[in-house]
Amino acid sequence: MAPVTSELATLRALTFRISSTPTSQLPQHVPAIAASLANCRTLLSSAQTSGAKATSSESSVAIHKYRTLLSTLLQDRTPQGRWCAIVLVKATVEVGGWETLQKSLPWVRGLVGFLNKPDPPSSKKLCIITLTRIFLLTREYPTLVREITTPSLPAFVQSCLQIINSKAVTPTLLQIILECFNELLPRHPTIFRSYLKHLYPLLGHLVAPTPSSKISREETGTKYATTSEIATAARQLYVQLPCCAPKGASSEEWAKSLKSSVNNAHLTADRIFRAVLEDWQSTAREASSVNGHTVDDEVQDLEPNKEMSPWSGIFAGGERLNGLLRIISEFLESPTANPVYFSVGMIVDLISRILSLTIPASSSKSFENAVRINAQVSKEERENLWLLLPDVHVAAIEVLLALAHRSQASTLALDAIIIDQLVWVFVAERDTAIVRTACYTVTATLLKRSGVALNKSTIDSLVPLIRACCDDLLQPEISSTPAKQTPGQAKANGNSQPQVTANADTFLTSSKSTVDPVAAFAGLKEAAHTLLPTLLANISPQYLSDSMRARLDRTAIITQNKDAMVASILNPPPSKKFGKPAASILPLIARSFPAEKDVEGMLRPRMPVIRLGGQELETDEADDDMDVEEEPENLHLADDHFVGQELDNLLETAGQTDTVVKDFAVSDASTSVTTAVAASNPVAKGPAAQTFDSVIPEPTQFLDTPKRPLGDRGTLSPSKRAKTGEDEQRTAHPIPPISVATSSADASATSPVPATSDFTATNTASAAPELPEPGEAGPDDTDSDDDDKISLVLGQDTDDESE
Repeated sequence: MAPVTSELATLRALTFRISSTPTSQLPQHVPAIAASLANCRTLLSSAQTSGAKATSSESSVAIHKYRTLLSTLLQDRTPQGRWCAIVLVKATVEVGGWETLQKSLPWVRGLVGFLNKPDPPSSKKLCIITLTRIFLLTREYPTLVREITTPSLPAFVQSCLQIINSKAVTPTLLQIILECFNELLPRHPTIFRSYLKHLYPLLGHLVAPTPSSKISREETGTKYATTSEIATAARQLYVQLPCCAPKGASSEEWAKSLKSSVNNAHLTADRIFRAVLEDWQSTAREASSVNGHTVDDEVQDLEPNKEMSPWSGIFAGGERLNGLLRIISEFLESPTANPVYFSVGMIVDLISRILSLTIPASSSKSFENAVRINAQVSKEERENLWLLLPDVHVAAIEVLLALAHRSQASTLALDAIIIDQLVWVFVAERDTAIVRTACYTVTATLLKRSGVALNKSTIDSLVPLIRACCDDLLQPEISSTPAKQTPGQAKANGNSQPQVTANADTFLTSSKSTVDPVAAFAGLKEAAHTLLPTLLANISPQYLSDSMRARLDRTAIITQNKDAMVASILNPPPSKKFGKPAASILPLIARSFPAEKDVEGMLRPRMPVIRLGGQELETDEADDDMDVEEEPENLHLADDHFVGQELDNLLETAGQTDTVVKDFAVSDASTSVTTAVAASNPVAKGPAAQTFDSVIPEPTQFLDTPKRPLGDRGTLSPSKRAKTGEDEQRTAHPIPPISVATSSADASATSPVPATSDFTATNTASAAPELPEPGEAGPDDTDSDDDDKISLVLGQDTDDESE
C-alpha cells in the first residue's frame, strides 16, 4: 500500500505543476514531468476497483483529474500547449499499459485532428510519432485494434499524405512519415491497400533519386529535395507494398516487382555503358545493340518505368543505377509475410554484367585490347564512366552480400564464381577504399560458409586480396623526405651539386611521424580486421604458402587481433618435417592476453586423467575384492591369466615397499613397462631389476646376450601389438602368466594377488600371442634347435632383422 500512496502523491504533484505553470513556460517543465511519470507506473496501469475503497477512490479522482488536464491541454489554442500535451500523452500511454491505452481514444482523435492544423513541423512530427506508437501498442490487444486503430488509421494515413503533398513539408517530416508507414503497413495491409495509387507515384520519385540530373525538379514534378535517409526509408516502404495485394497474391506481386526492378537496372546500364562494347552475354534477356542511330548526344532516359522521374546525364544515370541496385538489395533483405519465389540466376546475371566491366589500366600496353571502346562516344563520357564505376560496383557487391544472407546454403555452388568476379574487380580498382571495404566484407561472408570446400586455384586467386588486407592493417610508415638526384642524374643535368626543391616545414619536425593514408576510413579497417581471422580459420592451411601464412600471423600479432591469433593456433600450418609440429604462436598469445578465458583454456586444458588399461581409482580393499569378483563374470575368464597381470604384480609390490601408486597415468606407463622387462629378464642381477629406483636397466646387463630371446622370456612391446581378426579374438585362449621367479627366494618376494586383470575385453583390443607353457621349456632352453615350434611375438626383432 505504501508504493501506491507515494505514487498517488507524485501524480498529484505533477498535476498541480502542470495546472499552475503558465502555458508559455510549460515546455521547459515537460522533460522533468515526463521523466517523473515513470514513478507512477503501478498507479496508472492498475485497475481502479482493486484495493481499499478510500484509496481506490482517491486514485480514481487523481487519475481522472490528470487525464482531463491532458485532454484540455491538447485543445489549447497556443502551439506550446499542444506540443506539451503531445509529449505527455506519449509518455502516459507508454507507462500506463492497457488501463491507460483503452481510454486513449479521445486523445487519438485529438491528435489526428491536430495534423490538419497549421502548427510547426516539429509538433506534427511528434504527433505522428505518438499516433504510431499508440497504434503499435494496440496490436497486442485485438479488442483495442477494433476500437481504436481500425477507425483512426485511415484518417491518419490520409492526413499524412496531405502533408507530403503540401508545400510546407520538410525533409525531416517526410522521413518520419515514411518510417511510420514502414512500421504500420506490414501490420495493417488491408487499410493501406486503398492508398497504393498514391504511394507508388510518391515512392517512384524517392527510391532512386538523381540529384545530378540536368532536368530541373520543376520539370520532373519533384517538390522537395531528397536525402540519403529519405531514399533509404522510401526503399524500405517500397518493398513492403506487395504485401497489400489481395489474399494469396502477395508472393506473385513481390516477385513481379523484383523482376521489374532488375529490368529497369538493365535498361539503365544499357545507357550508361554505351561508351564500351560489352563482352557480357545475358542468359535472361537480349543485350541491346548500340549503333549510330541509337547513340544520342547525351545519356538520358526521359520515359522511365514504374512512375520514376526522368534523368539526363551520365552521372544521373549512375545514381539511378545505384538506387535500383539498392532496391534489389532491400527486396532480398526485407522479411515477407508469405513465402516468396525468385530466380537467383536473374540476379546473378545482372551482377555479372556489372562486375565484368572494370576500369582499365591506362599504362598497360594492351589497353585497347582489354576494353573495346565505342568510337561513337566521346572521350569525356568514357572518362566519366570510369569515375562512377567504383560506386556502381560497390552497390552490386551489396546485392551479392544480401543474396548470400537471404539464400544461406542454397547458393554455395556459386561461391567460387563470385570470388573470381570479386578478385577481378579488386585487382582493377584496389586503389579505391570503398571497393576494398566491400570486397573484404563479402569475401569474409563467403569464406565463413564455404571456405573449407574451395579448391586451391580459388584460394590462389585471393592472394592479392589477402596481401592488401594485411597492408591495410599494418599502417605502413610513409617518409616525407624529398627525393634526391643520383650523381649520374646530376652530371647529366650539368650540375655539380644536385638542386632539389625541399619543403622547409619538414625540417621543423625532428622525428618521423607515422602517416596512415586510410586513417579516415573506419569501415575499411573494420572490414580488414574482420577478414583476417576468417582467412586463418576457414582456409585449408595447406593451400597457403609459407610466406603468406607468415604474413597473416605477423599481421595478427602486430595488430593484437586475438580472434586471428586463436584461429591461427587452432588451424596450424602443415609440418614440413616428419614427426615435428609446425611453429605455433601460442607463447605470443599467452603473453599478449594472459587474462582471457579462451587463452587459458588452450594453455591448460582440464582433461580427465587417462587410466592405464581402463583402471578406475581404487579407494579401499573392499572395492578391489568386488572388482576381482565381478571381472571374471564379464570376461568369462575366471581361471585364466595373461601377460598384463605381471605389471599389476610388480606395481603392487612397489606400492607395498616405497611408492604409493594410486593413479596410473600415461606418464607412468613407460616406467612400469621398463621395470617389467627388467624383472622378467633372468640376466639382470642386483636390486635394480626388482625396484623402481632405476627406470632403465644398466647397459652392461645385456653384454652377454647380443640378441633378444625369442621364447617365453621375450617381453611384449607396449607400442607394438599382434594383429588378429575379430573371430580370432573371440576364440583365443588366455595366456597364463609368465613365471619371473626362478628360486624360492624370488617367489616369496611376490605378493599374492588374484590372477585376473583389470583390462576390459573389447572388439578393438589386440589379442595376445600364444606362448609356450612354463613347463614346456626351461629357463636355459631358449637357444634350442627346434626354432620352428616357437611362436614369434610381433614387435620383436628376429635374428635376420637384427643382423
